[in-house]
Amino acid sequence: MQTHLADRETLFAYLDSLQAAAPGDHAAPSCRWVRRASDAELISLFQALPGHLGPQERPRVDAQLKQLFAHAEHRLRKQDRQRPPHEALRKAIVALYAHLGAGSVSRAGVLKLLAHLRSKQDLAELAELIVNDPPAGGELVLAPLLQHDDYDVSAIFPRLFDALQHVALAAVIVDLANFLSRENRVAEHPGKTRCERLRALLGSLAQQLGQLEERRGEPGAVEPDIATVESLIALTISLCDALALLDDRQGIGKLYQALELRHRRIRVEAAAALAKLGEEAGAKALAELAAEPIARSRVLQYAEEIGCRDQLDEQHTTPQALAEAQFVTWLAAPEHFGAPPRTCELYDSRTLSWPSYEAPVECFLFRFVYQAGGGEYANIGWAGPETHALTADLSDLPPEKIYAAYAGWQVEHPEIVRKDISRLTADDKIWVGRAVGRLTAAGYEQVAPVFLAAFFGEPFLVVQAERSGPGVAVVDEQHISWQPHQDKKHPLGPQEAYYLYIGEKLLQAFNT
Repeated sequence: MQTHLADRETLFAYLDSLQAAAPGDHAAPSCRWVRRASDAELISLFQALPGHLGPQERPRVDAQLKQLFAHAEHRLRKQDRQRPPHEALRKAIVALYAHLGAGSVSRAGVLKLLAHLRSKQDLAELAELIVNDPPAGGELVLAPLLQHDDYDVSAIFPRLFDALQHVALAAVIVDLANFLSRENRVAEHPGKTRCERLRALLGSLAQQLGQLEERRGEPGAVEPDIATVESLIALTISLCDALALLDDRQGIGKLYQALELRHRRIRVEAAAALAKLGEEAGAKALAELAAEPIARSRVLQYAEEIGCRDQLDEQHTTPQALAEAQFVTWLAAPEHFGAPPRTCELYDSRTLSWPSYEAPVECFLFRFVYQAGGGEYANIGWAGPETHALTADLSDLPPEKIYAAYAGWQVEHPEIVRKDISRLTADDKIWVGRAVGRLTAAGYEQVAPVFLAAFFGEPFLVVQAERSGPGVAVVDEQHISWQPHQDKKHPLGPQEAYYLYIGEKLLQAFNT
């Protein structure tokens, strides 16, 4: 019981300091020790925490609590399921959750601990809290139940369906029910007794999203909250899947409503659900949606599952079409551009021997265009063993060099290394000095070394310089490669010049 007492007191002292009117600049303590805490220590910790938390959480308190709960989650993830439920631990977690209050942005982390405990009593408590007092930002609270199959589903379903009014959590709840059904974890879909409500909700959402689509762009129209709309879309998608899994033919009319929306993902899910329910219009809609690169990958997946791939136009199932779908989906991901491009067209394709692959691979280059803010952004992206689009403008490079740039971007090898200029050895500095001298003698001005690199023991230097305008040069023992900026908005920088240099060497070696 006393093993981690000092660590616990350090944590409490830090939290106490943050409640001061003018908190000092104290370093946040590590909570990693919680991973090794016993059940008794966890109970004691959670019981004592409220006494060190003020009525209102501050950002640094929240950050510390998130770290604490993450380490506790790691500890409980390995919980021995042969042990009986620990009532005291459950009560401590629930009490702490209540103390943190609805305004807390960290309490979703403590609620997630109940999902890791997974006893019938823990999960029943979890379901009640989600229904009656849902956490903000709790989209991952149910994630542990996707990772384990050793719990009683009746402890949470159908009760969780009473929380569908909480829009931010509703899709997560339906997705969990769909997962349990699809994985045959349950004899029947958890929503079997709630079919009427689920189909009515789908109809209501389809109507609501349809009205939003109609009002979009109207003068004076109030822009809806993006997060709320995304939650409504996610729930609509989940409900389409649920009605198909429930084999709910009474919901066909609601699925047709969803199919009328302009949102491609919803249309794909509605079409797939209709096709699974035996509606020919669903398979036909899937075939039409295959023409959309952003929808194509999912359409093909559903067509294979349903058995209607032969109804798709062959031009939408070729390697080029699949690569285009892969590339546009990559572009539209939130961490990249967040939306599909205005146009995307094939720029080049060829089969190449590629680093790290034994057999030659098909590679595709696509020219894509985005329209934004009255301007245009266009570039050349790559789909092959991986998918990527560099920020630097590659549009004036020949295909061979563009493939090389992406090969250089992708490759990782211990014999391909680089050093920051500030960390050079004495011998490195001598080599850099000679390289700069060669550049100066060749007419380059304002030479500024960026980094020194080596390709299988052969050194080369990347510099920024001037030669009738700014640009980037790469110099090795024999050659100087120059990439002028040419007034581009996104010219090749030192990083892209490095990719191009090593990529050319690699592709030459692999394709001779």
